[in-house]
Amino acid sequence: MMKKAPWILTLSSLLLLTSCSEDITKSTTTQTQKLLAPSGTQIYFGAFADFGGSEDNVTAQKVKDFEILVGKKIAWAYFSDNWYNGITYPKADIHAIHDSGSVPFVRLMPRSDEIQGRAETHFSLQHIIDGDFDSALREWATAAIQDDIPLLVDFAVEPNGDWFQWSGLFNGGSQTDGYGDPDYPDGPERYRDAYRHIINLFNAQGAKHITWFFHFNYASFPDSDWNKPRYYYPGDDYIDWVGTSLYGAQEVTEEWDGLEFSTQLEIYADDAQAITAIKPMALLEFGVTDHHPDGNKSAWFNDAFDTILSNPYITFSAISPWHETWENEDGTFSSIRLDSSAEVLKTFKERIANERFISTLTFTDNTK
Repeated sequence: MMKKAPWILTLSSLLLLTSCSEDITKSTTTQTQKLLAPSGTQIYFGAFADFGGSEDNVTAQKVKDFEILVGKKIAWAYFSDNWYNGITYPKADIHAIHDSGSVPFVRLMPRSDEIQGRAETHFSLQHIIDGDFDSALREWATAAIQDDIPLLVDFAVEPNGDWFQWSGLFNGGSQTDGYGDPDYPDGPERYRDAYRHIINLFNAQGAKHITWFFHFNYASFPDSDWNKPRYYYPGDDYIDWVGTSLYGAQEVTEEWDGLEFSTQLEIYADDAQAITAIKPMALLEFGVTDHHPDGNKSAWFNDAFDTILSNPYITFSAISPWHETWENEDGTFSSIRLDSSAEVLKTFKERIANERFISTLTFTDNTK
């Protein structure tokens, strides 16, 4: 999700230490714990429970408040692990979610600040591939193993968009002669290889309790063949689940028509289906702004739930709404929160109460 915010967070000087090399003793979790798809027609229900603009102000109370608001427990709580704070295992955030009774879902965000629309210079995809942060990542993996809490993890979300620093557009784009395979677009190839590098590193450390997600934007920006999500995909041997973001209008100045949930799901279904034929699919982010002059938020959600439950194009095994409101650069507000009006909250509560949406995840060892 692209957010246009007037505030900026900068890289801490602590990050100068992240490239140091240390010997780290390999440890391993005792059991493999991977998230399984739900049985039958059931659908997991998780959420981003408004952990602030930086997406990392995590507390157990916020999880509980969200659950009270919507009238249902969430299976996972989604938050960002921003590398501008250091590449360190976010133990406090993970324990806050775990203690609330949900499963932690960590977004690894390799960025020095929150300025969008430009390339990352410090935590670049190429630097990750080159191993510049291996020491810190091994420490992260080792701490996670020692903690032994099942985790859901994705890396550098929505790379086929044109906003985040790891976008293929800013890392070689459609060029094919600057990196790797001369028949493969460099931007997506760098992303793919950087993600593979991280997963290989975690596997080498012995981390068996992480379910890896590949998280793409449902529509590609630019909508060119080289930028399709299939080119970014690390592969079925690396990824456990595939997930996507699908938003309606996020600003009141944005066009409403054409961004209905069902409309978008149909238009880009082929792109999503081309990624993998065997991995379960999650709707990791979805929502729409309120108070738009051309559309109704409750109607948008009803269309979304009707489409999700009927599976006309994509079968979603999990859904995770985004619950946040932020101020844009022009002073307008993107009211994505589920309680942006009494009508919207009533609609969401009625739809999520459907018994097909479940709040308990099933892992390969049947523990949580």
